[in-house]
Amino acid sequence: MRVAVITSGILPVPAVQGGAVENLIDYYLEYNELYQLHDITVYSVWHPDVKQHQALKSKVNHYQYINTHSKWFRLCAKIYGVLHRNSHYFYSLEYFFECVIKKVTRKKYDLIILENRPPVAIKLSQKCNTPIISHIHTNLINPDTKQKEDILKATYKFLVVSNYIKQQIDSIGIKTNVEIVYNGLDSQQFNKEKITPIPRDQFGFCENDFVAIYTGRIVPQKGIKELIQAFLLLKDYPDIKLLIVGGDNFGDSVQSNIFLEELHKMSDERSGKIIFTGFIPYTQMPSYLNIADVAIVPSRINEALGMVCIEATAMGLPVIATNDGGIAETLLGQKHIILNKDDDLPAHIAKAVLEIKVNYKKYQGNTLNKVFTKEIYAKSFFKAIKL
Repeated sequence: MRVAVITSGILPVPAVQGGAVENLIDYYLEYNELYQLHDITVYSVWHPDVKQHQALKSKVNHYQYINTHSKWFRLCAKIYGVLHRNSHYFYSLEYFFECVIKKVTRKKYDLIILENRPPVAIKLSQKCNTPIISHIHTNLINPDTKQKEDILKATYKFLVVSNYIKQQIDSIGIKTNVEIVYNGLDSQQFNKEKITPIPRDQFGFCENDFVAIYTGRIVPQKGIKELIQAFLLLKDYPDIKLLIVGGDNFGDSVQSNIFLEELHKMSDERSGKIIFTGFIPYTQMPSYLNIADVAIVPSRINEALGMVCIEATAMGLPVIATNDGGIAETLLGQKHIILNKDDDLPAHIAKAVLEIKVNYKKYQGNTLNKVFTKEIYAKSFFKAIKL
């Protein structure tokens, strides 16, 4: 088949700036390169780092870029925003999709794949008769979704990352073609035997310290404030430390904002016990996880799946996580503690940390579930997009 892949319009593909969705696109493109399954054209935002990327030499995967940082694009996007006020996304993102749709509809494709932008199917279906498969990575289609009926009508099939997301779509009450394709992880990258270790003393940790780690965006809905409150409750255990890895917005993270300043001020009560690294490139994440004894995922929102749980278990870590969305699906068969998201969440986290610390042998032995390997993911993805 000739396939067009429309990316989310935020980060580039190949994933030179990281991004969970972008990494997953890379995985199935690598699989397509290996097995020569389809002729795929990817429509992505431009970034200078993609220019020398090995992936651009592929004979079956092709890349079309739109420079969203150019003066011309920004001017046209502003004009477009004035003329089209009733939109799903910010005007510059809407204009990116407008540019992509013009390119896509000028060519003949057998299938169009939308990556995590289901409303774009409405406009696409008005411009062409090509079947559209929407690959959903977050909770975007549910009874509260704007124009949900139009989105379902315009979409041939939905690929979703968890049973939780499938249930959200099914709850709309309209018969829809939905298939679960679990996300995948690079088992060679997240492998304790193949990483470059980072010494604990780089962060002021001792070998005998019990180190918990949080990895992800530093935003309120991820439960970071409650996590720090939990470690303030653990002040009588000086050997328990916390490493917070991440920024507020992937590679574009800022050094400071009001929320970050609040967190740092809270952490001052346990100076040297709570460490912030700021944004870390995804390729380095396994080395940071290797420092820790336990991973904590204190999310207060309904996560679609929870790749951070999969990453942590792949590195052998037990996981403490909230009973949230699709997270529980990632922890089946793994050593973990699931917590309720109530007002006592900090106390629940603190208690769980002590439980694992005291009974650590009981919680050791996690490994990557084969269901979540990138090979199984890519194989399942291509099986699911067959027309």
